[in-house]
Amino acid sequence: MHLDHKNAGASARHHRVAGLTLLELLVVLMVLIAVAGIIVPNVTDLRLGFAGDRKTAQQIATEQTLLQVRAAILGGNGQKGLWPDLAQRDADLPQTMAELFVPRADWPDFDPNTRIGWRGPYLLSSGTRYGVNDAYGSATDPAVLDAWGSPIVIQTPDAQYIRIVSGGEDGVIDTPPIVTMPALADCGDDVLLFLRVADTRS
Repeated sequence: MHLDHKNAGASARHHRVAGLTLLELLVVLMVLIAVAGIIVPNVTDLRLGFAGDRKTAQQIATEQTLLQVRAAILGGNGQKGLWPDLAQRDADLPQTMAELFVPRADWPDFDPNTRIGWRGPYLLSSGTRYGVNDAYGSATDPAVLDAWGSPIVIQTPDAQYIRIVSGGEDGVIDTPPIVTMPALADCGDDVLLFLRVADTRS
């Protein structure tokens, strides 16, 4: 049997040329990560309450927290959610953040047969408390904090315009709580996420 060593060597060289080295793969991966870092923050459906230039790290982190709160309320993609668990009744949309941790007295426990009932908590508790008594909750209520360390609240001017609101860098909720679609100028530096409608503020 005769082996063609010349052709075998050429074939091996061909395979080496056609493949990518580890260094080349790392360079491609780094380029993809850089592109994703530019694109992902700009495709979110959140808008700041003011016409800022670029989003800060705190704004981006707060937006991610608002998206997690929305997922805890609406569920989807295999995640349990308070609203679908309570048969998607508008009257059972949460009025305060505390209701994602502790059920209202009139909410039934989850029934595995009917698949209806409260089966929270829907968010992990950080152990922080709301700290004040006002329309958004009580001082001892569990709280979810934004990236500036201030509590995030739920505003429900009506069931259609329910939204999650961060007070932004100054920690003050400027967004008028009873206005269904407030103007951007009225929201200060708040960060809002509407649950059921598009953000059409101007």
